[in-house]
Amino acid sequence: MGIKDWFAGDRKKAAFREKVREAVADGKLDTEDLKRLDDLRRELDVTPAADDKTVMRRELYNQAVGAVRDRGALSNTGVHDLARIQKFLALRDDQVEKTKWDLQRLRTLTEIRKGVLPTVSANNVSLRGVSLEPEEIPHYTLQVDLLDQPSTRQADGHLMMWGARYESGTAGAHVLPEAGARAIGEAAMILTNRRLILRTNGKTAAVRFSREAQIFLYSDGVRLARTVGNTLLKFRSKSEDTAEIVGELLAALMR
Repeated sequence: MGIKDWFAGDRKKAAFREKVREAVADGKLDTEDLKRLDDLRRELDVTPAADDKTVMRRELYNQAVGAVRDRGALSNTGVHDLARIQKFLALRDDQVEKTKWDLQRLRTLTEIRKGVLPTVSANNVSLRGVSLEPEEIPHYTLQVDLLDQPSTRQADGHLMMWGARYESGTAGAHVLPEAGARAIGEAAMILTNRRLILRTNGKTAAVRFSREAQIFLYSDGVRLARTVGNTLLKFRSKSEDTAEIVGELLAALMR
């Protein structure tokens, strides 16, 4: 094969890759799309998309996921569509692990907004050493860093009020007031149908959901107001959906 043929092959591959990009741009890939792509591949005489470098295939997959995220919800159909795209691109789960974790959070958020609350398995490591009350149900858990903050300097966050709805995106306008805060350690934050529980170093502390509860939400964590000072709970997860999940859950539980 001469240099001219080599570059012609590269152009054909690039053209095919662009058609794949267009096909998955909406986060869907149906049977008709697959047939058109296969026909085009044969016409251009190029190798399947699965033969592309992993970084290129991952980029196409993430673009499809981005389209789903822009819709703000992940349905059963959406899960099936993305699984089909992942298979078409021959990407293993471990090659898109972070993206799939983000998708799982989006799925959890979608279910909560429909009124279907998640539950935490009784053998979850976060619940070790935690004494639950009769009929208390753990709904969600995540890892947080603990900080002691004497003053918020008016960065008060969004107060989660008893019986009030959570408006989508509200947490995004607030950032934890970390300046001057003292690091305490890390903990598991557990949301149950009755309390916000913190488990750290074999010890637990809790805030009971009530009209008097002082729980403030931020894009990157939660603030628990004390009589003197504040305890900051900074989410270890960097997913933008984490605060939305916590906000929607707290609104569902505080009523």
